[in-house]
Amino acid sequence: MKYTKKLILIKYIFPVFLIFIVFPCCLTAQAAKKSPGEANVLSQGAARNLDAAIGGNSDGSIRQTTVTAPAEFTSGGRQPAWVSDPYTVYRKDVFLAAVGSGSNRDEAAAKAYVELISQFSRSVKSEYTVAVNYTEALKRGAVSVSNDTTISDRIITAASMDNLIGAQIGNVWDSKRGAVYAAAYLDIERTISIYTDFIIFNCRNIDMLTSMTAAEKNTLDGYARYRLASLIAGINANFAGIVNFAGGSTSQFNLKTPESYNLEAAGIIRNITVIVRVSGDRADRIQNAFAQALGSEGIRTRGNNPYYVLDVDVVTSEVMYPAGNNDYKWCRIELNANLIEISSGASLLVFVHNNRIGHTTYDYAENVAFMSAEKDIAETYTSALRKYLASLIPAN
Repeated sequence: MKYTKKLILIKYIFPVFLIFIVFPCCLTAQAAKKSPGEANVLSQGAARNLDAAIGGNSDGSIRQTTVTAPAEFTSGGRQPAWVSDPYTVYRKDVFLAAVGSGSNRDEAAAKAYVELISQFSRSVKSEYTVAVNYTEALKRGAVSVSNDTTISDRIITAASMDNLIGAQIGNVWDSKRGAVYAAAYLDIERTISIYTDFIIFNCRNIDMLTSMTAAEKNTLDGYARYRLASLIAGINANFAGIVNFAGGSTSQFNLKTPESYNLEAAGIIRNITVIVRVSGDRADRIQNAFAQALGSEGIRTRGNNPYYVLDVDVVTSEVMYPAGNNDYKWCRIELNANLIEISSGASLLVFVHNNRIGHTTYDYAENVAFMSAEKDIAETYTSALRKYLASLIPAN
C-alpha cells in the first residue's frame, strides 16, 4: 500500500512540481520564439518589472533591498575605510561598489561611476554608433520597447553603456585637502532583474525583425532587418555581460551572436538582384561601372525576378565657345542614376554626375568624360551605396 502511494506521488505530484520549477525558465528561454501575442505579453511583463525597478514601486516580483546602502556625507577627519575598500561598508553579497575622487563632489561622483563601469569592462564594450543606430531605430518605430517614455529613455541610455542603470552615489567624503571621494554602488539583484528584462525586450524585437517570408527576406528590407537584429544582439551581449558579471545567468535565452545575424545578412545581399539599365552608354562602360560598384557590396546584377532596377540616363553634348577663345573641343556629360524598388516604384538612392571635359578633338573629350564618370561611380557612388546599406533601418 505504501509502495502504491509512492507511485501515485511520483506519477501525479512530481510532474506538477516540474511544471512550477521548469515552466518559468522555459518561458524566458523561448521568449524570442513566441507568437507576437505571447511575446507581447512577456514584453509587457518585463515593462511592469522595469517600471517597478526604475520607479521603485515593486509589486513583489523585484526584490527591494533589505540592507540599507550607506549614503552619508562627511568632511575632514581621518580617511574613512571605504575610500580604500568600499566593501568595508557595502556588503559584497548585496552590492557592487567602486570609489572615485575629484576636486569636487560632482567630479568625484562621475569618476566613481566610471570606476563602477570599468568593473564590467571585460564583459561589455561601448560602441557609440551602435547606441546611435539603436536610438534611431526606436524613434522610427523599427523596434518597440514600451509605451513608458521613461523606460524607453533608460533602455537607450543603457545601450550606450556610458552608465549603468540603477547605479547610485552613496558615501561622500571631503578630505578638506583638495580631494573629494565618492562611492558608487549597484544593488546586485536589482541590476540582474533590470538587465534581464532589457534582454527580454530585445529578444522580442529580434524575433519581430527576423520573422519574414522567404520573399520578404531576400530584399533590401530583409537585409536591413538582419543588420538591425545584429546590432540588437550586440547590445544583448553587453547586457548579458552585466547580468553574468553580477552573478546572474542568461543561458536560458540561448542568445545568438551578432556575427550570426551578419552572416545571414550577407547571404541575403547575395540573393538580391539589381538590374542595371543604361541609356546613352558607350560600349557598356557606364553599365559595367555600376555593376562593379554593386558587386563590390555583394549585390548581383544578373538574375531572374529582380526586386530592384538601377535606371541610368547618360547625356553627352558638345559645348561651343566663341571662336578664338579656346582651340579645345568640349564635351559635357550628365548622368542620373536612380535605384528603384520595382514593386512600389519607390526611389531608394539617387546619384548625379555632371562634368565638362576639353580635348583636342570632341571624340577624345567624350572619351575622357566617360572616364571621369567611371571614376566617380567607382569612388563616390560606391561610397554612397555603402552608406545607404549601412543606414537602412526598417520602419514597421
